[in-house]
Amino acid sequence: MWLEGAAVMNVVRRWGLIASLCLPLGLHAEKAAPLHLLTEEFPPINYQDQGKVKGLSVDVVNEIQRRLGSKDPIELMPWTRAYREIQTGRRTALFAMARTPAREALFKWVGPIMISYAALYAPARGGIRLHSLDEAKKVESILVVRDWYTSEQLTSRGFANLQPVADPASALRMLLAGRATLFAIERLGMPDILAQQGISESSIEAVFTYASSEGYIAFSKDMPDAEIEQWNAALRDMKRDGSFKRIYKRWLPNDNPPIAPNAP
Repeated sequence: MWLEGAAVMNVVRRWGLIASLCLPLGLHAEKAAPLHLLTEEFPPINYQDQGKVKGLSVDVVNEIQRRLGSKDPIELMPWTRAYREIQTGRRTALFAMARTPAREALFKWVGPIMISYAALYAPARGGIRLHSLDEAKKVESILVVRDWYTSEQLTSRGFANLQPVADPASALRMLLAGRATLFAIERLGMPDILAQQGISESSIEAVFTYASSEGYIAFSKDMPDAEIEQWNAALRDMKRDGSFKRIYKRWLPNDNPPIAPNAP
């Protein structure tokens, strides 16, 4: 039966009231959903100092959050555990992560926010000299941090002599104790890692630099594309207005920041 006149208006008003009450609640619930922000101990990009998480990537993430009106806390945890966490979904981000072909389809990406260079290190004055990665394939063993892009890169190039460890501090101790020939790691954080372990920079030397990589904020696949674009848009604005460059130079005064347009 068709409704007429006042009856129709009453139905419209009633449904309009219900919609006006429910819609804001639904939107509010979506906005209030927390974002699980994870990072690791890798100074000066991200690290913990007296209970506070600091670093270049931390400043970038906090500034993006400020521009988006959010303030989710950043949790520091071992890389291997954090890498597992982000793959479980549940609105998780991990930074800074190298964007490699093997990882491309696993995550959604915001960045780049940094550039790093991977090198093979040996104990100083040990006489090791390399001119190619093929030569490195012939050494007895190469230490790599489990699930780091440096490990993925060498694995993808056919290295069969890799020795995975949990963290760079363990690798340094093993290298200097003669339990491995080389250690593959980013050059960027090596000075701070050595300082934290009380090891002199003169104790080791880079014998071959073999790759560069851009670091991103990686998000779990369950993150809506609209939110990823909001983060990328905020980062683009930071690169345009100079605030990104100022943050970068504060932590890495001798390096040039990646200020080209963000990759999708």
